[in-house]
Amino acid sequence: MRSRGWYWPVGLAALLVGSAGANIALVFVTSRDASFAVEPDYYAKALAWDETMAQQARNEALGWSLGLRVEPTGERGRMTVAVRLIDRAGAPLPGARIAIETLHNARASRVLAAVLEARGLDYAAAMPLARPGLWEFRVRVTRGPDVFTATLMRDVPEAR
Repeated sequence: MRSRGWYWPVGLAALLVGSAGANIALVFVTSRDASFAVEPDYYAKALAWDETMAQQARNEALGWSLGLRVEPTGERGRMTVAVRLIDRAGAPLPGARIAIETLHNARASRVLAAVLEARGLDYAAAMPLARPGLWEFRVRVTRGPDVFTATLMRDVPEAR
């Protein structure tokens, strides 16, 4: 009769061990799968919300806009990302430094970065965008003391 009293503590310990094991398995799976992602420095970005809003106001004051195209390069698995930067009057803006970060929505833990080179009126770089689908492009333009930022979403075709 005395042995019956030990079932509930053993059952409780088994539940705790099972819960800890499930959490460890979850951490293992999420840290190895590219479709699971956490925004880098998300807490610092959240704290800098006022700075983000101030940058958005500076973007509007500058009156710049950009058009982003993604085109095949002819190399398998690579695409050319091209940006045309224009001012409020629609005139191209030469002499800028354009840095870009991009990620595929389904593989958000793999972030690609490039600095675009001036090519005529555009700025461009070849990037390994082998996966078709929806991509997010985070663009940072620096021209003299002015900084312009934009985040654009584009549906990228299959690179052939």
